[in-house]
Amino acid sequence: MLALLATPILMPIKLSFAHASGQSFVMLLPTDFYTLGGVFVVALTIVLLALVPVTGTSGLHHSLALCRIKRRRGLAKSIHILAFITFFWLLLSGWYGPTDPLRNPLTLGFWTVFWMALVMGEGLFFGVWRWLNPWVFAYHLSRQLIGQLIVGRQVLPWPQRLAYWPGVLLLFGFAAFTLADPAPTDPSRLASIIFCYWLTTLIGMLIFGFRTWSRHAELFSMIMLSFGALRMISLRAGQLRLGMPGWQVMTNRQTGLQTGGQTGVLKPHLSAAVFLLMLLGVGSFDGFNETFVWLSWINVNPLDFPGRSAIIVPTLSGILFANLILVVIFGVLIWLGMMAASDNPQYRFPLTRLISIYAVSLLPIALAYHVAHYLPSLLVEIQYVALAVDGMFGKDVHILGLQDFHVTNGFFKHLDWVRMIWLTQAGIVVAGHVVSVLIAHHLATGRYRNRFETLVSQLPIALFMIGYTWLGLWLLAAPKGG
Repeated sequence: MLALLATPILMPIKLSFAHASGQSFVMLLPTDFYTLGGVFVVALTIVLLALVPVTGTSGLHHSLALCRIKRRRGLAKSIHILAFITFFWLLLSGWYGPTDPLRNPLTLGFWTVFWMALVMGEGLFFGVWRWLNPWVFAYHLSRQLIGQLIVGRQVLPWPQRLAYWPGVLLLFGFAAFTLADPAPTDPSRLASIIFCYWLTTLIGMLIFGFRTWSRHAELFSMIMLSFGALRMISLRAGQLRLGMPGWQVMTNRQTGLQTGGQTGVLKPHLSAAVFLLMLLGVGSFDGFNETFVWLSWINVNPLDFPGRSAIIVPTLSGILFANLILVVIFGVLIWLGMMAASDNPQYRFPLTRLISIYAVSLLPIALAYHVAHYLPSLLVEIQYVALAVDGMFGKDVHILGLQDFHVTNGFFKHLDWVRMIWLTQAGIVVAGHVVSVLIAHHLATGRYRNRFETLVSQLPIALFMIGYTWLGLWLLAAPKGG
């Protein structure tokens, strides 16, 4: 791709610290060449889709059967028990373990292994959340202990008006905790918050049922379900299948997200669309709120950062307005595309329906931002995870043989390493936009009377994705502070 080919001729790269934990590095790069290249790649994809016949893209949603896998209930149960035990061991580590977030197993386990690495893996490769979910064993154990009288069935039906709005509120709350809370990595406090959330969720599952609550009001299951629809490898009907990123979405365009036959779908609904859009909005603001531009807007000197506690209100306001603006812009563009495509009332679909259908097309961008944004942090913090695992049985026991290992971020001081990291980040961002364009095109195919109307309906969204490519690449290279 042009964006990647242009990289070797870029100017030397500088580095600066950023992110809430102070551990990630953000590469400060000249933007002209790679921004132009990335935008060109996305624009070229749009043009090619307009020229290629529908049959030319019909194979994008196909998948290759790899092998058959037999489900072993005993193995699954054992893993669920182990996940449950590990979860509470992490909580105890948070309450009684080291106070240093970079040595405490809970903070490393939650922020690095779970929120960074596991979410990446769930969206890119294979679904493991259903194995590691800390509520599965607790739910079934509670059913056995309490008895069939209370939890043998869904005692209460899920209120239809609630839909997925609880998940939307939880996503906003998690974003607020991640970006605005003064001490999101404090081990003891993090353990208490996680335990309260875990207990509340378990009670909700017992009242409404595990599956229902997981789909509507359990934030992390909803996130994994959403990003999991994009992964390349999925298990369907006992068969392991491989396809291009997003192939599962394109095989079920009417119902939006699906999970490869594992746990069902998030059905099209305005609240589900808002949730998906917020995944992108929160991820985008996570990068933007560290930039000098944002800090200047809220009158903060990036070279004399006053601390998170001084900017709680501006950060919360930024999260809220960033997502509101994104939802409104997306809705307006969908409406403009529909109005421009046809004047036939038969093809003037309800706006909420179209938003609910097309919101899934932005998922690859949201996942790409997540991966690219956290990649530098992960490269450093995963070393702390390795040291924590190595010494989990005591200072004199090194199960990984890392007694002489020291955490390093020295690769950020070498131009070749920095260039390779940056190439990976930029490539991920551009690839995410390309996949989004493909999914949006696939979702639009066949909804109008002819190919011309279909292409016209997609023009506003296509321009939006081109613009968002520029924004994403700008965020990748913008100077950061705080």
